[in-house]
Amino acid sequence: MRVRLDELDLKILRILQEDGRVTNADLARMIGLSPPSALQRVRKLEELRLVKGYVALLSPERLGYGLTVFAQVSLALHQDKAIERFKREVGEIPQVIEAYNVSGEFDYLLKIVVEDMRAYETLIRERLSTIKGLSKIQSCFVLSAAKQTTKLPL
Repeated sequence: MRVRLDELDLKILRILQEDGRVTNADLARMIGLSPPSALQRVRKLEELRLVKGYVALLSPERLGYGLTVFAQVSLALHQDKAIERFKREVGEIPQVIEAYNVSGEFDYLLKIVVEDMRAYETLIRERLSTIKGLSKIQSCFVLSAAKQTTKLPL
């Protein structure tokens, strides 16, 4: 359900996407409101669940995750029990940082970060391929990122 927003709400969301650590005083100054009014607006956006949370964006490479992989996964069975088992088990693998149920030639697209190719091979052999009901994994290795953002176009 789309929520109606005025230009001030959109401006607040743009600023928060750019810098989630902006102080309320700075935010108020940037949007031309008093700090209490700005805070009230932000709280309203949070209550509407337009702001899902605040995070720090980390550098995978600097933390030792030198390889990003998009794994295309096909399931053998498309029954509720098999799908729920797959979702639960994939959710328990910390290296899988995003998982999408998609249409097309495969059922799921997983974004995976690992240290290197050997770590990916181990992950496939010991974790992913052991999930019951999985029929096929096709891997695409990221060579470089042409664009990477978390910002929505507001």
